Parts: sequence; structure tokens; C-alpha cells
Amino acid sequence: MSRRDDASLTRALPSVALALILVGLLALVFRVGAQEQRAPAQATDAKTQPLAFSHRLHASGNAIACQLCHPYARRGPVAGIPSVRRCVQCHVTIAPKRPEILKLMAYWEAKNPIPWVRVHDLPDYVHFTHKRHVLAGIACETCHGNVAQMRDVVQTAPLTMGWCLSCHKERQAPTDCLTCHH
Repeated sequence: MSRRDDASLTRALPSVALALILVGLLALVFRVGAQEQRAPAQATDAKTQPLAFSHRLHASGNAIACQLCHPYARRGPVAGIPSVRRCVQCHVTIAPKRPEILKLMAYWEAKNPIPWVRVHDLPDYVHFTHKRHVLAGIACETCHGNVAQMRDVVQTAPLTMGWCLSCHKERQAPTDCLTCHH
């Protein structure tokens, strides 16, 4: 191979690499799109939690707003799981002798967090922020379902890329890749 051929090949490498990356991304998008069509519409199974906490009782029966227990939703990327202290503030006087409240108090006395099992989880390569969505007026129910009617919280939306993109398009929100992937 001559020096001229080597130089041509060297100049062509960035273009070839870019083309391969684009083909890979397109394949990923089409693969994700195909999976989107097969994503189940029904709720996933309830996960076993360390305490039998009822969102139906708290959010519907007692009309406690989501952000009272999940205050970080309007301030940052995660909604946050309520601290044991937040729960104890009410339950030191409300139903303190019920078995689940006694379990709660055991966590409090041991100074241990409640080891809740995550229900809604996104892949690590997705950068999702609750704050942007809350400040845009997107209701919690849009992604989390009608939690106020659930005894045990289950994931009701697929939370896939296609599902999110559909919502963004519907609301004329940004759809460029770096909105969620960086």
C-alpha cells in the first residue's frame, strides 16, 4: 500500500467511524421502537415492601398531597423516599399501636432507614429529573398511575423511550437525545 493510500485511509477513518456510530444508533432506535410496540399496558406486579404502606389510605383517604412525603420532586432529579422521621412525625400520635406502625417505630428507634424496594426504575443511562416535570405541571399520575387508588404501588406505565418521546411530542417538549441522555 502506498503512502497516498495510507493518507486517504486515515482521512476516511473519522467518516467511517461516524457512519458506524449512526448505523448503531439507528439500529438501537428501531430495536427500542419494536420493543415499545410489545410493551405491556397492564401494571407490573406489586413488590414486597418492608412495611405494608397504603398510598390509597394516605393519598386518597387522608388527602395527603404527593409532595408532602416526596418533597424533592419539585426541587431536584429524584422525588425522594420519605425519611422515617417524616412518617414518625404523624404516627407518634396517629394509630401508634397498629402492627405496621410498631414496625415503623422499630426502624426509628434503631435509627435505621426503611429499606423500601424501588418500584419505578429507569436505566442508568437515562437522566430523568422530577423537578422539570413537576414545574411543567405534569401530574404525578401521568407516569405513576393513580397511586391514590393503589394499596400497593405498581408501575402502570412502561417508562420506555418511545413512551416518553410520545409524551414529549404531545406536549411539544424537547425530543433531542441530550434531553434525557448525557
